[in-house]
Amino acid sequence: MPNTGAAPPSEDRWTALVHRLHDDADSLVSQFVDRVALLPPYSQGRVPLDRVRDDAISSFDYLLRRIGDLPVPERLGEVGPSIGRDRARRQVPLEQLLTAVRLDFRILWAALREHAGARDLELLVEHVEEVWAVVEDYSTTIQVSFVQETAVLARERRRVRSALIGSLLSRLEPDPQDVTAVALALEVDADWLFLVAATRQPEDRSLRAAAEQLSASGRPTHLQDTGRHSVLITRWHGSERATADDALPHVTCAVAPVARGLAEVPRAAHIAQHVADVMGAEHAGPHGLPQMWSRLAGVRMAELAPGVSSVVLDPLHRLRPAERDRLVDTALDYAATGSVQQTAGNLYCHRNTVVNRLRRFAEVSGCDMTKPRQAALALAALEWSSLDGTTSG
Repeated sequence: MPNTGAAPPSEDRWTALVHRLHDDADSLVSQFVDRVALLPPYSQGRVPLDRVRDDAISSFDYLLRRIGDLPVPERLGEVGPSIGRDRARRQVPLEQLLTAVRLDFRILWAALREHAGARDLELLVEHVEEVWAVVEDYSTTIQVSFVQETAVLARERRRVRSALIGSLLSRLEPDPQDVTAVALALEVDADWLFLVAATRQPEDRSLRAAAEQLSASGRPTHLQDTGRHSVLITRWHGSERATADDALPHVTCAVAPVARGLAEVPRAAHIAQHVADVMGAEHAGPHGLPQMWSRLAGVRMAELAPGVSSVVLDPLHRLRPAERDRLVDTALDYAATGSVQQTAGNLYCHRNTVVNRLRRFAEVSGCDMTKPRQAALALAALEWSSLDGTTSG
């Protein structure tokens, strides 16, 4: 007998079975809603049950049309992506969302078995992979749209957060409303302690990596682009006297004194950015005011009163380079150690040689390194000269 192109009898029975199920879809929807309502966060009301029911009606309509080879209207093709986007906006965890979606297969399969007759059991076995594939494809569609929407929302949250923190950092005495808004955006307590670090943008790779690690560890962290700098703000764990080395090991950056609350973060950021501006290639790891004060003071002194540093530097520049270098090296080492004996050991010379060099440095520069006020002026001037390239010019 010639082949007329008609569907095999088994396919006709399968289509009829799916059609019967499609006509009784209300039962599937009710079962789905009842079971999903027990899952957190659905049980917590994060997704209204009316929305769950409407989505279930459309979902089973779509799945049964796919399984039964029925026409699928264009509007139903958007159901999966719409569910994914909606659940992402409602902050439903992806794992819980997929658990709910995969209930579709269990409910569908149980209903197919219930509607099937004794002679259709073999038919179910033939189509089980097809049913699972349709549900899994639908689940994948929902998952992809969920992930995409989550990424969009994350970018939007970062944009909003950056705008809020930009407003906070714009004034050293921030508006209390800005402080409250940033606390909400960062999900922190405004009275917590905060570590603030900064680096110039072309040199911010290690700081960015540290920000990612801190965030991954669960510590509230934000990296702000200020144009010239990258500023890291993170919750501080430990005492105010602890160092930044634990939080930012091997990260070359400037750190401010710990900010006692978000309201102090703008001033801390201001300090960190100024310190970052005077850090050089020789500074590895986190550096704060205790290490960088003299260099920062030298820069500011040169900007505001260049004649002050020249009082110290000009007489030194009139010396022969070799003598000038010996005196400067001795003065700097003594300032770091405070010990003639230790300086002598560091420079491989007799202690009397150190004493003579310090005396000669005082005669030439007018700054006695054994007197703190004069030593501070000399250090600031020498730090500026090293930045300016004039120490050994």
